[in-house]
This record gives sequence, structure tokens and C-alpha cells, in this order.
Amino acid sequence: MECPNCLSSNIRRSRRRGPQEGTALRFKNLAPYRCHDCGLRFIAPADEATLAAAKRHLTVADYLGLRGWARRVFTDQVALGLLAFLVMLLLGAIVIALAMGWFDPLLSRSTAPAWTPGASE
Repeated sequence: MECPNCLSSNIRRSRRRGPQEGTALRFKNLAPYRCHDCGLRFIAPADEATLAAAKRHLTVADYLGLRGWARRVFTDQVALGLLAFLVMLLLGAIVIALAMGWFDPLLSRSTAPAWTPGASE
């Protein structure tokens, strides 16, 4: 692979810039590269090593392209814990709404049709 600017073969893989670029490039099997000679950052088709690494299990932090403290904080366990907390919160709100009588699920089911053809008003 060569740099499109100076045609040098002295290039290396560059980091993806944020979750949007990372997601978009992964779907297209593209990767960012940087030329050591001229410093140009360019996008090119991913090499074999990149494609092999893409087949491994990705954590949520990997998928979002997080680095540093955000990567340590936002782990798979934290994401699953947050999802479980939100589900429990929703179920708790439903139980409280039923207990307080804010809605009655049995009365919301009507047995008579709302309109019958040919009936006078």
C-alpha cells in the first residue's frame, strides 16, 4: 500500500476518530492510515491483519471506539447493568401505576364493538 500524496510505502495504521468514523469504516471494511513521510492521513481498504482482528469479539467500548478513562468506565458489565436497571425501573413504574389505580387494564378491554353497521344513533 502506498500514500496517495507522496507514493511512499512508509505508512502505518492510524486510530479511528470517534464512534461515528469507527462504525462507518467497519461497515465498509475500510481503515485509516497515516504516512510517516508526509503525515497525510487517508482512508484505504483494510489489510488482512485488520480484517482478522475484526472477527474477534468486540466489547461495547471497542465498538464505540472509546479510549482511556471512558473505556475503563464503560465496560460491558456497566452497559448490561444500566439496561437491567432501566428495565427494573420501568417495571416498578408499571406496578406503582397499577397499585395507585392510574389505569385499569381490565376496563381498557371493551367487549362491545365501538360501531356497528346499520345501527341508528
